[in-house]
Amino acid sequence: MSRTRRPMDHRRYRSYRRFRYSAGGAAQTRASQQALFDVVSDIGGENRYYTLNALWTVRELMDAALGGNGLRHARPHDRELRPGDRIDSWEVLDVVAPTHLALIFGMRAPGRGVLAFDIDATRRTNRLTATAYWEPDGLAGVLYWRAMQPAHLVLFDRLTQEICRRALDAEHGSGTHHPHTAASS
Repeated sequence: MSRTRRPMDHRRYRSYRRFRYSAGGAAQTRASQQALFDVVSDIGGENRYYTLNALWTVRELMDAALGGNGLRHARPHDRELRPGDRIDSWEVLDVVAPTHLALIFGMRAPGRGVLAFDIDATRRTNRLTATAYWEPDGLAGVLYWRAMQPAHLVLFDRLTQEICRRALDAEHGSGTHHPHTAASS
């Protein structure tokens, strides 16, 4: 039996940068904004999440046990991302190529979440930031966020470093990054 998802009310997420909690990581690279955005926008589906996929899988299994769609791995491949597109259990909230992608957290949890990727030009490099924003629903939401914090402390730094590495490799023709193909863990 296939579960259909209700469309998310994006208005509830527009002010996500003001959500109560946030955690993130950042990395710098000489790769171009476009190369970074290409890797960022290929996240999910067969590519998975570029690093620490075992952690993502544990969270997906938790979601599936609660009746969610966490084990769904799919994404659009034939065009650029648009608001409303699904990437696994995430939904695209906002996309501004080549500098920004925001994804609504779609797994079952006591609160609302957004994962935002921002690419900012610095003097000689580009800085990639990945930030999770969380607005808890009551005490359960606060406890959920605190339980996820240890993983967040490692995950987002490693994620941004790996995206930067793949973007630089893609620009230099090493062939490490192949859009829409399975990624290593």
